[in-house]
Amino acid sequence: MTTKHHPATRRLAGAVAIVLACLCTALSAQADRYLTENFDYPVGNLYGQGNWLWYGSQDAAPVQVVDTALTLAGYQPTAAGKAARLGNTASGQDVMVKFADQPITSGAVYTAALVNVKSVTQDNVYFLSYIAPSTTGVQDKKTNSEIGRLMAEASSEGKFKFKISRNSSTQLETTADEYELGKTYLVVFMYQLVEGTKNDIVKLWVNPADKAKEPAAAAQITDMSVHTSADANRLQAVELRQGSSTSKTGPQVIVDAMRIASSWADLFDQSGNEDPTLTVTPQVVYNVDAAPVGQATTYATYKVDYKNLPAATQVYLTGKNRDQYEVDLTQIPAGSGSATVTLTYKPTAIGKHTARINFESSVATLNTGFEATALAYDPQNLPTIAVTADHLDTFKCKAGETVTQTFTVTTANFPDYGKAAVTGTARGAFIINNATLLKSGTTTITVTFKPNEAGNYSDVITLSGVKAEPKTVALTGIALQGGTTPGAEGDTLPLPSENPRAMLVESFDNVTRNTAVKLDGWKNLALKGTRAWWGYEWTDDGNKAAKVTPYDSKIEAGAGTPCQMMLVTPPLDYKKAASQTFSFRVMGDFMTAGMADKLEVCYIEKNGNDMYVEPIDGIAIPATADLNKEWQSFDLHLENQNIADVFYIGFRFTSTRGADHVATYYIDDVKWGVPTTAVGEVATSKTATQVKYYNVAGMASDTPLDGLNIKVTTYTDGTRTVEKMMR
Repeated sequence: MTTKHHPATRRLAGAVAIVLACLCTALSAQADRYLTENFDYPVGNLYGQGNWLWYGSQDAAPVQVVDTALTLAGYQPTAAGKAARLGNTASGQDVMVKFADQPITSGAVYTAALVNVKSVTQDNVYFLSYIAPSTTGVQDKKTNSEIGRLMAEASSEGKFKFKISRNSSTQLETTADEYELGKTYLVVFMYQLVEGTKNDIVKLWVNPADKAKEPAAAAQITDMSVHTSADANRLQAVELRQGSSTSKTGPQVIVDAMRIASSWADLFDQSGNEDPTLTVTPQVVYNVDAAPVGQATTYATYKVDYKNLPAATQVYLTGKNRDQYEVDLTQIPAGSGSATVTLTYKPTAIGKHTARINFESSVATLNTGFEATALAYDPQNLPTIAVTADHLDTFKCKAGETVTQTFTVTTANFPDYGKAAVTGTARGAFIINNATLLKSGTTTITVTFKPNEAGNYSDVITLSGVKAEPKTVALTGIALQGGTTPGAEGDTLPLPSENPRAMLVESFDNVTRNTAVKLDGWKNLALKGTRAWWGYEWTDDGNKAAKVTPYDSKIEAGAGTPCQMMLVTPPLDYKKAASQTFSFRVMGDFMTAGMADKLEVCYIEKNGNDMYVEPIDGIAIPATADLNKEWQSFDLHLENQNIADVFYIGFRFTSTRGADHVATYYIDDVKWGVPTTAVGEVATSKTATQVKYYNVAGMASDTPLDGLNIKVTTYTDGTRTVEKMMR
């Protein structure tokens, strides 16, 4: 709320305009805009917030600040704060606010506001009026003359009319038009002080189309032979009123976006009629694999273009490692313009550091933010890789059989997990059980030699990490005659059950493009038909994933055969896992509306030589064209579920193999038992005020629902976090 001196009284104030700042959001005031009130206060009693005073002594049903701001195109297109609610209590509390430091003694006072009338009576009780101060001024819990009154009275079913009065309950003027209950209207209520007595003019406009100049009024008091009630000789405050006596009740009204000025033009900021905009364009300049500890590195710059912002936009950091970053600008001013915000990475320890830069406007729909992830290393203690593999001998077995050997890799000072990868030159004959190296520690890698055909094989395992010198391990193998190649691609049952994994991190770095996936512990099954899951590698960035598709150009349209492929994880240990979260990424391509192709994520238990399979409900696997080529991430929270001690997760694809079925899916970054941080982490100083759970059917509850839940937590500062979880 902003108050200013009227020009006629500025001499008394020493020609100094006093601005009283409070928690409300102030729009850009015109030269003679006395007050702009958006009710931007905490929800609760309005009295005592900002400069609002108590009119009189009635204390029933205090006027409330409510979180239901009103909007109207051309006046307040987006909410700038909250709103005030007036009840239909017969003798409720009334409140008032001064809009001038000294009384206005000449000219006119215009009040514009958005009003939404919820219910009305026929008692001619006004809900808004001007206050004529006494000789002691406008004082808290005192009464003054109420001059210029605005009412809403029932007219027909579900409708009402506005009425105005100078200072009378009987000498009224009524709008010709009816208005709908529950609909938001812009009203402009004017009181003009005219020299003489009983001749002041009162006018009302409802949804005026012309804001550049004063149009014809919807109701007016100009015939002084009819309107003989007393008038005012000065005005200083505006009142929000509830009821008038124990027998008369007023309307129930929501009031918002109140503006008071000395002229029509000063009510409306013509340059601000356009909706506010806020556009943030990031330019990521962090282009190194890791930054040195103890040094400042520019991570990104953000170009901010904004127009007609009613209040300053706050720029701040959140996230687990926000203390490893800083911004050079914490506030974008109100109004219009452009600015550049620089995000600097200033790591104090080695590791991966994540944060989020937020741009929070008073117009909630304009809020935006960007994630930041960077790695830091210590130049004085560079990452190292040590390999103990001299004992490895040539692998020997019959074709179709397997033999294994192990070696160890010791790493130190890694900023993030390292990688172990087989180059793939041996056509998938060599498989390793672990593609991830510890940041610091010893990793045991089991190499499995599994040739399909007799012959000599050689391959190389590459061990790498950020800022570490890569190491390689050479592999050789001899496959003797005796194995057979199955008719179907992939593997056969039963599922393995030995050595269940408390943690699994699979990025499919060891698969071969368009070749059946072969990974240690995994089962790649052609349940119907002969095709299984394939490996895939993108040429632009070298990323690898598991791929499944029914497309076969050799089978004509309409002549296809049923196919079903399932990729099953190694056995997973439920009890020993540090986190009961199973996560993965999936991307679809060539998807079409109504397609019969279906990808499911299944919970699996071993059942003798067979398996028990149950699709997991509530997982929104992409299946529409608008999601083609977009990765989707999923976190299945399996805590406190009826899960076997050893279980499996399978990715099952069902379709028809042929030239007329082209849907393709990719799976990547499969993890189990890796401790994770909840999506949308917030500062620990925040307190949750509400937690709601939603399922895929749109049902909401205060407690978790069956299946996939979307958990929404609201905090005391109004921010929210969103988390996916399974029940």
